[in-house]
Amino acid sequence: MKNNKLKISSLSLSALVCIGAMGVNAGERPEGLSEADIAYVKELIANDGKDKASDDSDYNDFEFNGYFRTGTNTAVSGGTKNGGSCYALNYPKNDGVYYRLGNECRDYGEFQFTKKQRINGLNFKAVWMMDIAGDSRSATSVEPWSRRSRQLYIETDNLLDNGKLWMGRRYYRGVAVGDVHILDYFHAQSSGNGVGVTDIMINDTDKLHVAAIMYGDEGADVDENGITDESTKFNYQNIMADVRYEMDIGNSGKLKFVLQNLFVNDAYDNIDIADGRTLTVQWEKQLGMLEQKTVVQYGMGSMARNPGSAGTDGGSFEYSADSSATGFRVFNNGLVKINPKFTVNYMVMYEKSDDYHTLKSVGVRPQYSLSKYWSILGELGYNSYQNITDGVENEEQRLIKYAVALQATADSTDYWTRPSLRFYVSNFDWNRAAGQQSGLSVPGSDSDESALVIGVQAETWF
Repeated sequence: MKNNKLKISSLSLSALVCIGAMGVNAGERPEGLSEADIAYVKELIANDGKDKASDDSDYNDFEFNGYFRTGTNTAVSGGTKNGGSCYALNYPKNDGVYYRLGNECRDYGEFQFTKKQRINGLNFKAVWMMDIAGDSRSATSVEPWSRRSRQLYIETDNLLDNGKLWMGRRYYRGVAVGDVHILDYFHAQSSGNGVGVTDIMINDTDKLHVAAIMYGDEGADVDENGITDESTKFNYQNIMADVRYEMDIGNSGKLKFVLQNLFVNDAYDNIDIADGRTLTVQWEKQLGMLEQKTVVQYGMGSMARNPGSAGTDGGSFEYSADSSATGFRVFNNGLVKINPKFTVNYMVMYEKSDDYHTLKSVGVRPQYSLSKYWSILGELGYNSYQNITDGVENEEQRLIKYAVALQATADSTDYWTRPSLRFYVSNFDWNRAAGQQSGLSVPGSDSDESALVIGVQAETWF
């Protein structure tokens, strides 16, 4: 059937050309032309125009986009977290798992510049993204802000027959699997310098992404006088092989598979560090008013403590781990659109590693539209964390947070619309174990305690 459309006689095409050349009135039909002839040539002209527009707009252009949040807060009563007014348990590192509404103390921004070029028929995209971060309580004139190049890579989408080849430094976090917004949490993190191919089409719906990311370190033992022991010097370059597959399963939703395998390359035999790997399976499915994803992660070796390097820059490996160590994480995260004015975001997580810890976490953030621009948000977050030291379980830490915020946006009924301007009040309660193990404290007290915080925050992405 497709080939039949191409069977237009030379006479018919010549006649169409003559129409333009001789100024034939559009209302007059030249002899020998059918409706199919005219429709086909119109399609050719339209497609040619689209191709030219695509050449001009998709390449040989410049893009700027990014994200930032900024604000200030203060504890008006109660205790602090390591002297600050944001609160979390020390998992898997000091900034921990935290429910973020009314609980972010650092100004943070990501700014990305993209230049697209088409050279001799080959498409190139050069990307540079930097981030900046600093303590929002300090004056900018004296504050030591951090500045990093998070992305610095070149990509081409038509050099290979299938897929986009990239090389350089990449923030390889949300590819295929996305994030957990309520926690500011990327659960499959392999960011770093490397090479890869994304968007390899397996069929009309399924995609494959492959990458190799490098992680290096060097050092040596130092004696009590601060003198380096040259015999213990080491220098190694580890390789993370990252393979991600997106599968469409029709009415049952979508499956995402991620295999992260860390191959340790020891430069010296006296270094005893473990390989690691994580398998992630993610299921996404719209269930009525619920937009959700369910994720299971299983980590081994140096990735047993934190499967997927979740919530970090991709380098939270426990190299001293036993190669047989295991850990798993399961969570469900979603958005419930109850009616046009009322939306609820939520998170439920359970994580356990026999060698390291047990974590239980639940959070919910409802948003209700008050008017065209104003909405009210609430957030309840609960964390229970029990870590293990030298094979012995420590006392369980517990932290609960309540927050309420008044928010202004361009569309108060859209949960994701930004920019947003927020005024908030947050309350935190924790037990004695959390105070002792995670730096939560009230001066002169060593028991179950709390804190009340007020603040403002602006957030945008563009």
